Order: sequence, then structure tokens, then C-alpha cells
Amino acid sequence: MASTTEATFGAKLANASTISTQLKSFVGYLAPTADTTIEQYDLLLESIRTTNADVISKKANYSAAVETRLNHFSKEATSVDKLISPILATVRAKLGKNAKEVSDITAIAVKIRGDKVSKGKAGENGNSISQAELSYGSKTQNFTDIVSILSSLGANYNPSNEVIKIPTLQAKITAINQANNVVASTYGLLKVSADLRNTQFEQLSEATQRIKESVKSQYGVSSVEYKLIKGLKV
Repeated sequence: MASTTEATFGAKLANASTISTQLKSFVGYLAPTADTTIEQYDLLLESIRTTNADVISKKANYSAAVETRLNHFSKEATSVDKLISPILATVRAKLGKNAKEVSDITAIAVKIRGDKVSKGKAGENGNSISQAELSYGSKTQNFTDIVSILSSLGANYNPSNEVIKIPTLQAKITAINQANNVVASTYGLLKVSADLRNTQFEQLSEATQRIKESVKSQYGVSSVEYKLIKGLKV
């Protein structure tokens, strides 16, 4: 099923606004029901405008949270992806390339690098976002496992590079967990607002169809009034 884009929502809202304007010019228009009066139609339009602005704001928050998380995992200089190589080099240098810890960390690193996840942009379907969250959750746990192995080495893991020292890596784990939580919370808020908007547009579509039928019945199928609104899709 094709997704409804922001442009589509905007077009529907613009058409509904035009219908409202036209209705006000029709002499003797009678609403078929109490919830399809011009006043109620305008109230619904205003409510949708408010919700639409809220959706846009929450999409921006979600997008920013996703970008922050992506920085932690792959884009910034101290991202998880970029820390793996110096970590492995340090452990190989200290314990030798055949050490079990090297083998264990390498195996986990393969999992981290192999978990391909999308940015999880706002507007994706729920399944895509769920898969992304699972993959980021796996990456987080795998990186935590690597740091646990490094911590167990004690004095055998004491790199000179500040960005891969244990306290710095533990701080990175805290940061990526926070980033994951912010993505989850901002998406939850976006979902609630977007679902409300969808419901309101369904109500608007239903009200619009009733209004069109009423105008057709009251003024006639060939009337100027009906022709002015019949082609406006909401």
C-alpha cells in the first residue's frame, strides 16, 4: 500500500479549505448532519492544522535523535564502528594474534559490522523501524560484550589511546544506550501524533463525502455549486 506523504496531506487539507470557502458562498446550504455543518467542518480543519504542526515538530525531533544515534554507531571519529580496529590492534599487540580474546572480540566485531541497519527515517513503516531497533539493540549488546572482555583483561589491556581506554568505552556504552532510548521515546511520541492525524483525516474524508452528496442532492448534479467541489479530493 502506498504511503501518504506530507504533500498528500497538504493537498487534502488545501482542498478541504477550498470546499469550506465554497460552502460559505452557497445560498441556502443545509448540512445533512450536525457534524457536517460549516462550523464543525472548520473546527475539524483547525484541529488537523494543529495536529499536522505537531507531527512535523515530532518528526524533526525523531530525525535528530536518529542522526545522533547514527553518529555514535558509525559516523563520528569515536563511533563504535571506528573503535573496533584500534581495540583489536591493542589486544593483538599485547596478547598475540592467536589469543582467545582476540578471536572472541573478532567474532563479535563481525556481528557488529554485519548488522546493516537503515537510518530509520520518519515515515518508514512500522516493520522497518522494528527491524532497525532490533539491529541497533544487537549492536549495543555486542559492543557491551567487547568492553566486558576488555575489562576482564585487567592490566593486560592498558592502551595509550585515550578513546579506547575502559572508562571512555564505558562512557560510550552509556551514550549509545541514551541515544537508543531517545530514538524510542521520540518515535513513540511521533507515532501517537501521526495516528491521531490519520484518524482526523479519515473523519475529514467522511465529512467531505457527506457534504458533497448533500450539495449534489440540494443543488443538483449539474449545478455550479456541485461542480465547484466535486473534483476536490480529500
